[in-house]
Amino acid sequence: MKDLLKIQTQHDLLERLGRLKCASPEQIRLSVVGSGEPIDTLIAKYAPFPMRIREMADYSVGVFDYQAGQLRLNGEVYFCRAGLDKITYIISVCSGTVWERSIARLLRSLYPAVAPVFLSQKELVSLLQSAKAIFPDARLRIIGHSRKKRLKTGTRRKFESSRTRTEKPLELVFKEAEEQNFWFESISFDYRRDGRETEDPNGGLPSATISKYGTFFCTSGFDRFRYAVLQDMAQMAARKMEFFANRSRRTTEQCKARPISISFDSAAFRNIDDNRNFIGILRKMPGTSCALLHGNPYVHLFLKDGADNSGTDVWVLKDDEVLLIPQLKASEAALKRLVNYIFEEWREGQMTNPM
Repeated sequence: MKDLLKIQTQHDLLERLGRLKCASPEQIRLSVVGSGEPIDTLIAKYAPFPMRIREMADYSVGVFDYQAGQLRLNGEVYFCRAGLDKITYIISVCSGTVWERSIARLLRSLYPAVAPVFLSQKELVSLLQSAKAIFPDARLRIIGHSRKKRLKTGTRRKFESSRTRTEKPLELVFKEAEEQNFWFESISFDYRRDGRETEDPNGGLPSATISKYGTFFCTSGFDRFRYAVLQDMAQMAARKMEFFANRSRRTTEQCKARPISISFDSAAFRNIDDNRNFIGILRKMPGTSCALLHGNPYVHLFLKDGADNSGTDVWVLKDDEVLLIPQLKASEAALKRLVNYIFEEWREGQMTNPM
């Protein structure tokens, strides 16, 4: 994809990607991230491998070529504005190996300055519905997925990966997973027209993957996905950045707390065993230290993010609500990560600002 390096404007780059058709193992791969600082500046400070940044007219590109053990990893990554405050598209045309070993690794190294999107299962369904509407004369088929089972105290996280084609409606697929206490990490899909495999006039319908961590891969059709799925995902990311912003007590008048309520549609804490399970789950949160201050009849924990020392009090005072109280330091990234962990390992709920 060296010809992409000659493109000077973001508009022309995205238009070129819209016409691209990838052959395995390459795909157009994209991550939606939030950051209050220019990402190319952060890369110069924190990148875990050498990367040369090139400034184009209205976007940036990073070029890398390095040895990782016996593996040579090289490629380009494009940093494009999503048209929303603090939201950036990270784009590369590469194999899965290059994405995971280089670009995903790079994004992890930039946490908490750069925060990924964490999508709920309802939001994932919404994005799949947007993808379904892109080709109105074709049927979207789920061809593969990865899913995880929520933790129970004393057990290890279970991971399942499978490839399956289904004619079931998207909503039913997710409802069945919820009933079995699973949540989807990613969904891969393709399109079928007229009840058979077919090709469109441009050479074939695309296949794609959407992840709850704000990543999107496709073989072609980027222009169609860009104005539907990716635009929706960027708007979700922007809303979440705004919701979690300025929660630190340092940024509020008289250090007043700005709590977050996670409410559930049914009782999630019915007895002391539920309290113990919830405490056990939060104690397992990676990269976080947890102090138990009270366990019965109510729950009170203090969690500290190991990456930036953000602190949050976690209270359970009702059987259908978890209350988060950000402390003096509480970054958007750390709060998002904590909420996502609760959604994944305990139960998804509705986030609101309590009165």
